[in-house]
Amino acid sequence: MKVVLAREGHFEVPDLVAALRKEGVDASRATVYRALPLLIEAGLIHPTVLSGERHRYEATFGHRHHDHLICSQCDKVVEFRFEAFEILQREVAAKHGFDLTDHFHELIGICSNCKGKKSADA
Repeated sequence: MKVVLAREGHFEVPDLVAALRKEGVDASRATVYRALPLLIEAGLIHPTVLSGERHRYEATFGHRHHDHLICSQCDKVVEFRFEAFEILQREVAAKHGFDLTDHFHELIGICSNCKGKKSADA
């Protein structure tokens, strides 16, 4: 568990397996995949990047909620907080009779570095 809590930023399952092995824990990918739902339910990690083929997680214990901007070219992830989103989603949920229990905001686009590369290639 300390390996999970010590993780900085976003990570994929192979990253967590490597960190566990570095700490001397003989963990397989299958073991980590089986443990993911328990770690999420316990509030220790949270799925972050769900779009695309690469799913990432991040440690959430002691961290404030935030959302993500994701570059579809280079997979760069930028964390942000925008209170207006939080207010609007609560209003939309209430309007439709929902009690929110969780949400994931992923805004997908092209980062400034990749835009610059595209312009230079054109």
